[in-house]
Amino acid sequence: MTQSQTSAEELLGFNNPQYDLAAKNILSERSVAAYLLKGTVPEFKNASIKDIAEKCIEGDIQVSDVPVNPGKTNVVKKPKKIKGLRNEAGDVTEGWITFDIIFHAIIPDSGERIRLIINIEAQKTFSESTLKYILTKRAVFYASRLISSQKETEFSGSDYSEVKKVYTIWICMESPADRSVINHYRMAERHLVGKYKEPQENYDLINIVMVYLASGPVRNKMLSMLQVIFQETDKTAEEKSEILRKKFDIEVTAEMEEELRTMCNLSEGIYERGLTQGIAQGAEAKTIEVIMNLWNAGKDLSIIKIASGWTEEKIMRVVKKDNN
Repeated sequence: MTQSQTSAEELLGFNNPQYDLAAKNILSERSVAAYLLKGTVPEFKNASIKDIAEKCIEGDIQVSDVPVNPGKTNVVKKPKKIKGLRNEAGDVTEGWITFDIIFHAIIPDSGERIRLIINIEAQKTFSESTLKYILTKRAVFYASRLISSQKETEFSGSDYSEVKKVYTIWICMESPADRSVINHYRMAERHLVGKYKEPQENYDLINIVMVYLASGPVRNKMLSMLQVIFQETDKTAEEKSEILRKKFDIEVTAEMEEELRTMCNLSEGIYERGLTQGIAQGAEAKTIEVIMNLWNAGKDLSIIKIASGWTEEKIMRVVKKDNN
């Protein structure tokens, strides 16, 4: 890593505990969590936000400190209330990793009431160079821990029939595409020899949802709500609260408005996005310069693709624009 890259990442301020805590407290509001369930978990697709918040989310959602690591998650007895969990913080000597928010939810069905275990994670970036790991793989690890930690909490002994379905939902404050994206990963059955269909509920237990936010208009109501909270940095906490009340029918408590104010006062969203865009624009300008130098030198398109890392279609758009 070059000195300029190191300086840029330091300036981005990816570790602001006060901002992180405010974001997690907002996401742990029942009405906000209800939007996340309706927008990402198929079992809640047809339920109303009000029913999800009042009837389906089990217990109180709080920000707490249940660790992810094996041997730590279910050391204590299961609490009576469902507790959300704080960011990666704990005893450094033990190397604890903790969930952001975790709670139980009941599927809104007139038949059997099946409990889901829901985990929500707030993440500023998916960049492997910044995180030093692949975010999706971390999500797989968290989902696996949500399954394995159920032993002696959700079920005991070898009663594996009682394993509960889990969702880990990751909200990333940037997108790898030019628009907001939601990806859902789950287990699926594949017939290799012969054909036998296992009931889906017996294996469809691990679910990972990656939500990537980008600026720009969206039709999805959940994404629109998240944009108001995290990306519309030109608005005050009072303005955001009013939008959340009127457009999304969210009861904004005094505590929630204070968390919004904390985020606005830190101006982290404005600063990070402005600096990130500046860095990205500078890098793009340099890449375009390389492309045109190679093109004008008569280099083969395959060489230009390797040098730039861009697709043929994107390269030709640059070439055509430059020649017009």
